[in-house]
Amino acid sequence: MLKGFMDHWVPTRDNISGFWKLDFEAAAKTIDELKRDIDFNNFTFYTKWYTNGIRSELPYLCNHPEASNVKTNNEWGRRIVSHLHEKNVSVGAMIQFLTYDRQVWERELTIDEWDVGEFAETDFPVRIADFTNPLFQIRIKEIIKEHLTQFPGIDYLFLEFEGVKSAALQAIYEKWAQDKGLPGPENVHYDPERAAHCERIGQQPELIWSDEVHAMMRHYYGLNLRAVQEAADELGYEGIVGVVYHAYGYEAFIYPDIVPDARWWLVPWNYWVFEDESERTERRKQASKELMEKWKRDGHSVCYIGDVTMGRNGFDPAVKTKDIRDFYDFSVRLGLDGYLGMGNPVPEVGLKWQAVTDEHVLEARKLYRELYGEGEGVGAGEGV
Repeated sequence: MLKGFMDHWVPTRDNISGFWKLDFEAAAKTIDELKRDIDFNNFTFYTKWYTNGIRSELPYLCNHPEASNVKTNNEWGRRIVSHLHEKNVSVGAMIQFLTYDRQVWERELTIDEWDVGEFAETDFPVRIADFTNPLFQIRIKEIIKEHLTQFPGIDYLFLEFEGVKSAALQAIYEKWAQDKGLPGPENVHYDPERAAHCERIGQQPELIWSDEVHAMMRHYYGLNLRAVQEAADELGYEGIVGVVYHAYGYEAFIYPDIVPDARWWLVPWNYWVFEDESERTERRKQASKELMEKWKRDGHSVCYIGDVTMGRNGFDPAVKTKDIRDFYDFSVRLGLDGYLGMGNPVPEVGLKWQAVTDEHVLEARKLYRELYGEGEGVGAGEGV
């Protein structure tokens, strides 16, 4: 079972992560100390998130001058990959394909904008790419090829397409419906299974859950995934490719049916610390577990992304710990192929979210030492 942590190579606000601008020696020391403490076997990095974290030759990806990969022409990242491999730790690259810096992504290829400046090292809202444009699939292939060429040691490619919001989706569907002779947004239909799921999780059956929109999404999302597969095949990539999506969201009823190859992993996520304690949240937890059970029964490889150092104002650390333990134990019992923890339990430089203090990070570190197992250095007094 894959047991991992996650941090950023991408430019991020200092209160979120400082890992992306450490020099190699400091980054390696951080990894070594964590490995001596906790027996993890994978480290995954956001190499492209709201911002870009590798030195790129592609004109639509910005190169941040403080990013260690930019400073070293990607030698920093290659050395990190090699360093982790020397410790028998596999490496994943998580790539967000829909968000791009405003100053380099064309308006005519944009369906929306997000203001993410609180988290990402960017002064402008990022643009959300038009995933229906054929040029988007070309750029997907370019990004994949550049990643695998610059970092041939990457073992896992985790692909995320977050960013489709209701207003932009309606405009896309209206054009699709007009071209296909389908009903307008006010006259769409809802599959009984999805409608029941929406009621269970306390979600209004909005347009994004409709039969017609799901058919449209299957078409375009399928093109996007095939573009990834084609790029990987052209380079002879032999690692694992997985698609990342929200565990009980609308994508959970699309991606399991359209992955282009049986070797692809499904990588659902949720950080329960962002949800209030309620009967509705408990239903959402149960629905997420039942979906993962179904995907495993259907023969899919499944890797859950859970919380390590996510947080929000006013969160209850005891509830957070309970939910982490619950979903990790569930992943082990179900025999999932992996469990990735979003966050890096290293005070000061490790990835953490809002309202997470150094004390919270150390508590998470103790918890994951228990869940993943102790590293070799703990018995010698080297653990936290």
